[in-house]
Amino acid sequence: MNKPRIRGPAIVLGLTTSITAYAIFYSHFQQVRDKKVMREGVARDKERIRLKKKEQQLMQQQQREGVSESGDSAR
Repeated sequence: MNKPRIRGPAIVLGLTTSITAYAIFYSHFQQVRDKKVMREGVARDKERIRLKKKEQQLMQQQQREGVSESGDSAR
């Protein structure tokens, strides 16, 4: 009696399933990492904008103080 040969197809099925599971696992964690990096970038941009506005306000304040001081000394 001949035994059915199931070993070859079972190995192929197992290998294919393993590769597919790894691909799904990898892509999921890659997307999670990319999302984290993008959020960190947004946070850095917001901080950079906040500092730039603060710097502009300080420069405007210094210019106003410089104008008022030079106007007082001209009299």
